Amino acid sequence: MAHNTLREQDLSSGLTSIRLVIVLAFVSFCIYRYVLKATKYRKETEFGEKNGCKPPTSVLAYKWPLALDVVKRGFRAGRQKKLLSLFTDYWGFLGSTVELTILGGTGYATMDPDNIEAVLSTRFEDFHLGPRNLAMSAMIGEGIFTQDGPAWKHSRELLRRQFVRMQYQNLEGFREHVENLVGSLSDSRGIIDLQPHFYRLTLNTTIAMILGQSVESFNHEMGDLFSNSFNKASLITATRVRLGDLYFLYAPRGFFAACKTVKSYTEQFVRDALQQDRDSMKSSDKYTFINDLYSEHHQDIRLVRDQVINVLIAGRDTTAATMSYAFRLLVRYPNVLKKLRSEVESVLGQDKDVTRAYIQRMPYLQMVLKETLRLYPPVPINTRFCKQATTLPLGGGPDGRSPILIRPGMPVAYSVYHMQRRKDIYGPDAGSFLPERWERSELADLKWGYLPFNGGPRLCLGKDFGLMLASYGIARIIQAFPKIELAPGEIWEEPGTERQHLTLTLSNADGCKVLLA
Repeated sequence: MAHNTLREQDLSSGLTSIRLVIVLAFVSFCIYRYVLKATKYRKETEFGEKNGCKPPTSVLAYKWPLALDVVKRGFRAGRQKKLLSLFTDYWGFLGSTVELTILGGTGYATMDPDNIEAVLSTRFEDFHLGPRNLAMSAMIGEGIFTQDGPAWKHSRELLRRQFVRMQYQNLEGFREHVENLVGSLSDSRGIIDLQPHFYRLTLNTTIAMILGQSVESFNHEMGDLFSNSFNKASLITATRVRLGDLYFLYAPRGFFAACKTVKSYTEQFVRDALQQDRDSMKSSDKYTFINDLYSEHHQDIRLVRDQVINVLIAGRDTTAATMSYAFRLLVRYPNVLKKLRSEVESVLGQDKDVTRAYIQRMPYLQMVLKETLRLYPPVPINTRFCKQATTLPLGGGPDGRSPILIRPGMPVAYSVYHMQRRKDIYGPDAGSFLPERWERSELADLKWGYLPFNGGPRLCLGKDFGLMLASYGIARIIQAFPKIELAPGEIWEEPGTERQHLTLTLSNADGCKVLLA
């Protein structure tokens, strides 16, 4: 009996020792981690001090723990299609660069041209996309918009070749699709929402550019299912991107089904295009782009599909939204529309064949587009994440003119939308639609103060493609319809006060309703 008691005591003592060792090991690990973190934090602070960094001038205040009151206001504004208006209110009293601490994470938001230049260009290597690739992968997979480093450079060079090739074509590839658009609008004269027509136009032109044939040439119908799924997936994906590392918390019902539809349709188009190319015995570069993608991605259909979806987002959404906003503004500013019509009639006459040379002879059209893109940049807000301790040139000290320290992992959101509405850059009438402002000498060299196509190494590859398509389409519609007016029942709103649909890109939540005759 005594022997058993001794054995039990020994066993108990041994277990206690093991527990003690485990506890000590855990405590030691925690202390080690704390010391490492504290040392790293101190080194980052010293780095900031050496570079003249000061505490942030402006800090977003909140009332609820984790800034849940700010998050709540954001979701409410999003449901009301007024998210950018909410941000406008914040910028109004916080200044142009502000520190944010939301859901336990600290970062910065800025609309300073100098800071945006640092993020996108001069300190490009200090930033990356962070969790964006994970937040977007369900919809667009592995492509140029989710890639960093060598993979991104490879994708960019591959896509650049096609867009350079497009730049020197004389817009013949647009003609069929724009004429189909004009014909469709002619059949629907009266009150009409131009926005869905523009989305169809840009989808067709982008697919034709990538795959070498229009949508109608394939054996399956696009229908509304693809567009509706694309819109739904984009809207939810945009919210997931804004949540950063917490993207996985937001996946409402129907999201993954919408993503599956987008991928399924796109993959079928890719397969059909490649098959048609194989069946063709002619020596032609008709499918050069899709074949380039297929060859460069080691004949992996899924990777080709993902790149095509990436290009579709850029080609479809951005140009369609720009054309919609342009006409939405033109019918609300009839004096601008009258002046533009006079230029189009003077240059084109009765010639329906819009060429690059014609477009270059229409400077007022270019000012209209430039002003539209100033007020409504296709990607109004974007974010980068810091890879290594770095600085931004403005936002610190009592006057906000000192540098601020950006620690590794911190997000920096930059708003082109709000920067391009700054009165200290564009004058007291910055909120108004005024194409003539681009005749002012003080706007001749804005540099990073005007950035609708991003900047630095990630400058938009499709800039020329989008501007030429928008110019072609706007000119032909004005030429084809002598009467374009604001639809009865539509209200006149100051730019920026209307409801806005913010997905991965910006569009108008209420479309572009006009009266055509």
